[in-house]
Amino acid sequence: MSQQLSVPVRPRRRTASVFAGGNVCRIAGLKLTPGATGPLFEQDRWDLSGLADAHRTVTGTELVWDFTEIINPSWRMVAKEVLLAMLAPDHEAVLECALALRSVRGPRTCYRYLRQFIEWFNWLTGEGLVTLEEVTQEMCKRYLEERHWSVPVPGEPRRRLEPGTMRELVSAVQVLTLYGELTSSDGYRTVFAPWSGKTATSVAGVKTTGSNRTPPVPDAILQPLLATCLYLVDVVGPHIADLLDQVRAEAAEDVGLPGGTLAHLPALRQVIEEVRAAGEPLPALADNQTTKRVNRHGTDLLSLLAWGRLSRRAKVGRLSPEVCTRLAPALAELAAEVGFQRPLARKPASIARADNAELVPWTSPLAAEDVNIMASYVVIACLVLTAALSGMRHSELLEIEAGCRRPAREIPGGGRRFRLAGRLVKGQTFGGAPDEWVVIEEVDRAVALAEHLLNRPDGEALFPTVDLSTRVKALRRWLERTGNRERWGLPVIPPGPASARMMRRTLALAIAQRPGGLLAAKVALKHISVATTEGYAARPGGSQRLFQAEIEEAEEVHRIALTVQAFRDVQAGILPAGPGARGLVEASSHVDAALKDAARTDPKVLHDDRHLENLLRKQAKTLHVGSANYRWFRDPSKALCLRMAGTPQATKPLVGMCDSARCPQATHHPCHRLVWANQAASVAVFIESPRVAKGEKIRLLPERDRALRVVAEIDAASTTTVGKD
Repeated sequence: MSQQLSVPVRPRRRTASVFAGGNVCRIAGLKLTPGATGPLFEQDRWDLSGLADAHRTVTGTELVWDFTEIINPSWRMVAKEVLLAMLAPDHEAVLECALALRSVRGPRTCYRYLRQFIEWFNWLTGEGLVTLEEVTQEMCKRYLEERHWSVPVPGEPRRRLEPGTMRELVSAVQVLTLYGELTSSDGYRTVFAPWSGKTATSVAGVKTTGSNRTPPVPDAILQPLLATCLYLVDVVGPHIADLLDQVRAEAAEDVGLPGGTLAHLPALRQVIEEVRAAGEPLPALADNQTTKRVNRHGTDLLSLLAWGRLSRRAKVGRLSPEVCTRLAPALAELAAEVGFQRPLARKPASIARADNAELVPWTSPLAAEDVNIMASYVVIACLVLTAALSGMRHSELLEIEAGCRRPAREIPGGGRRFRLAGRLVKGQTFGGAPDEWVVIEEVDRAVALAEHLLNRPDGEALFPTVDLSTRVKALRRWLERTGNRERWGLPVIPPGPASARMMRRTLALAIAQRPGGLLAAKVALKHISVATTEGYAARPGGSQRLFQAEIEEAEEVHRIALTVQAFRDVQAGILPAGPGARGLVEASSHVDAALKDAARTDPKVLHDDRHLENLLRKQAKTLHVGSANYRWFRDPSKALCLRMAGTPQATKPLVGMCDSARCPQATHHPCHRLVWANQAASVAVFIESPRVAKGEKIRLLPERDRALRVVAEIDAASTTTVGKD
């Protein structure tokens, strides 16, 4: 929101506004829904709630602009003119303003400016000013300092707000200078520009690091959360969907049933006798409905009874109080004989527990309200999986609609690709742009289940709220409260944050840092990476391309970190093993010599890892991370996998054909030891098994010996000490 300012030379102020008599939406080029008219410029309350392109992150409050909150009437006009000029930068009068912003600001951005204008103008009124020409730099500094502190809370100390928060405040104070040629009622004096033309970023003290500061979801939270959500979607989900269909069908049957009167007593008594003869329990209400009834009518023997389910069997609807009174004695007698039980899922199917695969009933008996509640928590699991395994932003999750799933596309060589239609909001004009996400099957399955459970018409938002942290807390409490976590053998989900932004960051890092990482083990990360890349290739300007850029940035940071660690290991005498070890040690020696030379000429660089990273950056670009090796892809002609494939000019190694024990560019490090040791142990099990054919055992012996040789080389290299100079 900041722009470099200069002190303008402005002509005499206009006598009337250039927007006088105009329709705000028409001037700004904002589309309206049929029947909506939009506000007129002169109105002090602009209601923009009829905008046709408003995306779902826009709240109703942001579309109602009340200028009467500004005390000084002439400054209301200033705010209107500046905001409309920001909405319509191509307006002829705005184009004549030399310093005016040339890119369109959307209604949400302009609303934030309005809130800042209200604070600034009313503060000036409190200081006794009646015209903006009296504003001085000293006032701007005092205002910034006062607003730099949080709102007082009783019993708590005030805290200083972050610079990023203050940047918007400074920008709002400064932006009035840009439109001095346009405003008609008031404005800063001709030679004044707040903070002498400095940018809002520099005034607020914002330091741009260039790196993404959003933390990933900790593995301790992510692992049990994903395991739980996958179980709810894949195992519990189909059962709750079937039960919910039954509840909806019964509700549809209730429509049009006649109310129960005294004329229906014989049919109702017949139902009671059928229940007695069958020896089945009377239908019970859900706990929350029972509580409401007790609070309203007090406790009695029939407080648990679901009257509606009994009356439905008699083909009647809601029973009158007189009918209930007549039936109460017989029902109380029957309740003493057979008791109560919730009517649905009285004989539930068995499912395998998540921890030990033991078969257990998938649920205890449920009431209709219980089914709806359980379905709502399964929808939360669908949302978590969609956020965690697709990389969508908060705004993009909100734009996912019922009916968004596109037919799966078969790909050459087998397999299918799944797509979700959505809308890209960030970085687009107001309303966003249609977009598609290529996703993995788990996401497609989760969205399909959510569509089934919510039963919303096509085009309606599938996830009206995506506050993941709050919803995950609710899911955790529900699992514990109902005992379903114990029933299904699910892990405990520790408390902690898990927002959509953190999920996106976690996925980007997991893809960038593979192999390894939780998602790789849980949901076949290689498949996710391929799907993401296909989405990027299909829509180069779409949201998936932006997500791909985040992955590439994280990959570069991760490769540099691994290269630095490898260099530090060599310095500490922990040498690499493998055919490419000598080349890596030599490269590290060159870097070490460069560091020593720098230490003689500029000692301070020894305290700065950035210098080391710059020296190793070229080396890091050649690194390709494997599950059991590092490949330093400096010369394609030396890559064993490319020679075997007959493609020596390729730009990347072939992961599936890599034999790091023979490739002259591969190295093994201590972090790879466990992989090779497990490989040797696994092969040894087959060799020792009496069920494996003798010929197969002979074939496996070289595999075991190679793995043991690599383990021995890693151990030997790790204990080698580097000779002193």
